[in-house]
Amino acid sequence: MTSKHAHRRYMKLFIPAMVLYVVSITGVALARAFNILPEPVLYAVSTIPAIFMIIWILGHMRYIYELDEFMQKLQVKAILLGLAGIMIIATIWGLMEVLASAPALPVFYVVPGFYFIYGLAYIIIAKRAGVKGWGAYL
Repeated sequence: MTSKHAHRRYMKLFIPAMVLYVVSITGVALARAFNILPEPVLYAVSTIPAIFMIIWILGHMRYIYELDEFMQKLQVKAILLGLAGIMIIATIWGLMEVLASAPALPVFYVVPGFYFIYGLAYIIIAKRAGVKGWGAYL
């Protein structure tokens, strides 16, 4: 499968998953703000946005499996840097919370933080590897 085809297939999953994620998280936040649902139900429905995040993550895994070996290597390097970056941030901030009374950082930010670091790392890695054009970032 070509990288372009794999990317197209990934986007067909990613876009609906992210739209449904935003809609569901907005709905749950509004239900909480206006006290529409009892607390036990709110606990249950607050997991719905996570379903779409999991779909996205699994779709990203499938995307990487469908790439050629060179592009897989670039993706894996970026993922390792993303994981290292988010673990470093979590460790430093966690120590500051425990030892210096820093405000708690919600765990919710781990996945977006990872994908932000991963994205930056991938752009740099692809550029250094000589991948030209949008193909480097798709």
